[in-house]
Parts: sequence; C-alpha cells; structure tokens
Amino acid sequence: MNGIYRVKIYLFVLGAVFVSAACVLSGKPAPTAPPASSVPRLTPALTQPGPVETSRPMSETQAPTPGTGTLTVAYTSQNDVYLWSRGAAKRLTTSGDAYEPRLSPDGKTIAYLRTVDAFHLELWAIETDGTRQRRLVSVDDLDAIGGGVRDPAALAINPYRFRWVPESRSLAFNTQQVFQGPGLSLLNDLNLVDADSLQITNLLLSGWGGEFCYSPDGSQIVISQPDQIILANANGSRYRSVLSYDPVTTYSEYRFYAMPVWSPDGDYLMAAIPPVDPLAQPPQATEIWRIPTGDTPALLAGRVQAVPFQEQPVAFSPDLKRIAFLRETGQPQENLRELHLATIDGQGDFIYSKASPVIFQSWSTDGVRFAYSTGLTPETWIGSLDGSPLGLNPDFNGAQGLRWVNGEQFLFWVRAGNAFELYLAEVDGGSQLLDTVFGTMPFFTFLP
Repeated sequence: MNGIYRVKIYLFVLGAVFVSAACVLSGKPAPTAPPASSVPRLTPALTQPGPVETSRPMSETQAPTPGTGTLTVAYTSQNDVYLWSRGAAKRLTTSGDAYEPRLSPDGKTIAYLRTVDAFHLELWAIETDGTRQRRLVSVDDLDAIGGGVRDPAALAINPYRFRWVPESRSLAFNTQQVFQGPGLSLLNDLNLVDADSLQITNLLLSGWGGEFCYSPDGSQIVISQPDQIILANANGSRYRSVLSYDPVTTYSEYRFYAMPVWSPDGDYLMAAIPPVDPLAQPPQATEIWRIPTGDTPALLAGRVQAVPFQEQPVAFSPDLKRIAFLRETGQPQENLRELHLATIDGQGDFIYSKASPVIFQSWSTDGVRFAYSTGLTPETWIGSLDGSPLGLNPDFNGAQGLRWVNGEQFLFWVRAGNAFELYLAEVDGGSQLLDTVFGTMPFFTFLP
C-alpha cells in the first residue's frame, strides 16, 4: 500500500466518524453572496489505463447493467472497481490504483479516487457498462483550486469528501492539504464537476465552505465549519450562519466538524454537538439541536450523557425520531458500555444492551431496526424497537461496514483469512455471498 493510500484511509475513517454525528453553525457575520467561479480544464481526460495481472477469481460471464429496483453494488478489490448487479460481478478498472467508488443517482456512472503518486490523488469516473473511463479532476485542477491559499509546506492538494449531488450528474467535492506527517487540513471550500462536460465550478472558495451535505432533493446545502453550521441554496445563494458552537477539542491533529442530518422532507436538520472537552471530568453533556431551514432560529432540543465523540458519535435514525448513543458504566478498567435508545430530544431513554465493549453500527432505513456489535470478538446483533435482538450467524462474527438496503436487508463484509467476503443478508437469516474481495478492506456503495 503506498503512502497516500494509507493517509487517505486514515482520514476517511476520521471523516466517517464526524459525518455520522451532525452539524452546527456559528454566530460569525456571514456575507449574503459567497464568491463562485468556473475554471477551465487544465488537462485533458485520459483514456483507459493498461491492464494489470491478477490471480483474483472473477465471475464476469455477463456484464451487469443496473436497472430500476435492482440492487447495484460498486466496490473495490485489489484496488480496482467492481460492480455487482443481477447476481453477477464485473471488473470495471484494471489500473490497480482505484478506491472509494460512488454510484451516481441514476446508476449509470461510478466516480472514484485514483492515486497518482505517494501524495497526489485525482477524481475519475467510469460508466457502469465499463466505458468512458475519464479523469474528472486532475492534479493541475486541484492546484488551481487551492493555489491562492495553499500552505507552502503542503505537498499536495487532494479531494477529501466527494458526493454526487442528488438528482444530478454533478459531483460535489471539497479539498484538503497534504503534509509529510499525519493530520487533516481542509481548505474549507466546495466545488462541483459535471461528470459529462467535465466543467469544474468553484461554488464556495476557501474559507466559505467546509464539510457539506445536500438536502434529499439537492436544493440546499448544509456546510459545517469548526465553529459553525451554514445553510445555503444549491447555487450558493441565501448563504447564512444558522448555529454557532465552541470549537471542540480533539486531542489530535485535526479539527472537529459537526455534521447535521437532514430530515426526509428537507425542512429541518438535527445536530449533535459534543462538549468543548469530550474528556472532561465529570463528563459534560452532548447537545441535540434542531435547525429549521426557514427563518426560525435553531432550537436546543435536549442533552444526553454520551461517551466522547471519538469513540462513538450520537446516531440519528433516518426519520429523525430517535437517537442511539453509548454511555460508560462501571469501573473504567471494565470498559463497560451501555447502548441507549431515546427519542430525538433525549427523553424516553432506556438501556438496550450492555457489554464490554458495545459498538453501534447503523439504523435501518425505516428507523425500526439497528445493527450493533458486542464483545472483543465482536458478535453482531440486529436490534429492534419492538422486539428482542437477533444474533447474526456466528460465521459472521466481526461483521463490518454494515449498511441497510431497506428495512429488511443489509450489506456487510467479514474477514476470511487473507481476503474479505461481501454479503447481502436479511433479518430472517438468509444471506448471499456477493464476492470475495482481495487486497485492502473493501469500500462499497450501492443503489437499492
């Protein structure tokens, strides 16, 4: 694994922790019209790279084509992009330097990152039928984006978070500076690239953006900075600060970015804001905020006593009716944790499980079930608001990356010797092996 790959995986894990928490804004005065600009392409899109040899067994007798209502999974194996659909897997890239694939909303395109050298990354795309592999954002493009604010000691400017804009053919991405050592230094920008025309637009220049999340219909953006949460229309208009918070101590080389969660209708967001010192004694409460998208001020909905966000952030159910969080109990040397469930304001709190340790994984799409694991040799459980927990098959102990397809089905991977197995499973106990994955732990994304 090369150097930049290791750095990116480290930062990606950190980013995943922050994004699952929530968002918040500060009382800084904010201009009403942030700057935006378009920049020309600095380098042409490249063609398909040369193949690499692999001993990986592949089932490629047919090319899966995503269809309406068909589960489609994009994932990586041996640092190449694969697509699983209709019971078949197909290898789409052969360069051996691709990871973090993301399917477009229409299921036609996969965007992914490629390593250029030990420090530089580029953003690429390929159609799900294996055609039109092209570079979306080059090293030169990234240097142009961050050129005016780049730290002289930075070795590269790379894409950090990239997501498809809902109901569109555009990708939104922010950038980070890469240094010789560990750490995370975002440029707090927000950019767009059209996957077809390859046009790049600097929607929010450095200092105006940050971590971001689009509303379900793509019409609004919530932007998180280390001391505030900002709302704006998708074109950058109506840019305003909606909540401020004191910077949170991380005890490491990165800054905390709160990340709010959108309501299904896009009318409001919920955010969990940790205390300024997550390790303070006695422990301080995490605040739960409700942020309307109109002109009504943000409202403090409640407080909960949770473990530090670095261990486990507060997790909102998709319908934003409930939260799950961990609380320390017993003596410190016991490492005991309680899994708590509560209503969105922290009321109706009850203990669902207790173990050493407990890890909450994810809520089902309908907010009725949830996955969590217990013990040092993790047993994975499917909990329910209206029933007792169900344990996964012991063969699936240590299940990771569990994500729900719907209220009944979920995807996950488990280690299998020197490889990883990617599964689709059902609450009633059924399961299907999608593929055996080699190399680094798999990253997958899907469309139901």
